[in-house]
Amino acid sequence: MLITASDGQTDVLDAALRLIWKDVHGWVGDRIPHILKFVRELHEVDKVEGDILEIGVHHGKLFFLLAAASRDTEHCVAVDLFEDQQKNLDHSGKGSLTIFEQHLQSFFPELEPRVTAISADSMSLTPATARARLGTEGVRLMSVDGGHTVAHVVNDMAIAQELLVSGGVVLLDDFLGVHWPTVTEGFYKYMEVANRRLAPFLIFQNKLFLTTFSDQPATLTKLRNYLDRTLPKEIHSGRWRYATVGEHKVLSFA
Repeated sequence: MLITASDGQTDVLDAALRLIWKDVHGWVGDRIPHILKFVRELHEVDKVEGDILEIGVHHGKLFFLLAAASRDTEHCVAVDLFEDQQKNLDHSGKGSLTIFEQHLQSFFPELEPRVTAISADSMSLTPATARARLGTEGVRLMSVDGGHTVAHVVNDMAIAQELLVSGGVVLLDDFLGVHWPTVTEGFYKYMEVANRRLAPFLIFQNKLFLTTFSDQPATLTKLRNYLDRTLPKEIHSGRWRYATVGEHKVLSFA
């Protein structure tokens, strides 16, 4: 059972990480909850509303963190090939709907009523069909971690830009990852040929965080203020610095 942060209690995201860290297979940076707390605070203050979505779920390790950050009124959608692994052309993961559902029931039963798992190849979705197929009018928090081919990344990022509400946040997995250079290649191809509304603001633990173009400058400033407040020593340690991704100034962590 998750615990809501108040009066010194354990934060819901920290509690979720503790539940899944050893028992749910997957690849998630141990400090991702810290950034998700920023997103939660940002969206509460700015009154950003929308659903939660992940493309490429595997067994649910990151998805359960995203869902733990959701509100009671929000729909959480998990999209993966799951057992349809013959379509996993680059072998970037091996999802299992059975294992995902077992973890959901065992660790997060309170989330079950608002979680929907969809077995699909994201390449079967288009920006025009994604809303109806996924059952959402718009998402405020989304992870792109599906196929790691250039084509998959371009397609999935195009879906993300179609679904993301103003001020929402997208997490692109394996950006600059040495084992998956095609993700980085796919991202820059997307930016060149398909992007019309997304801009990056953070590189952190193998993920690139993006928001809508007009919201990027304010989001970057608010992130820096959040880090100054929550990591006052580390932010000046040399592990954080400003960098440039395309034409956009971002914070980066190493």
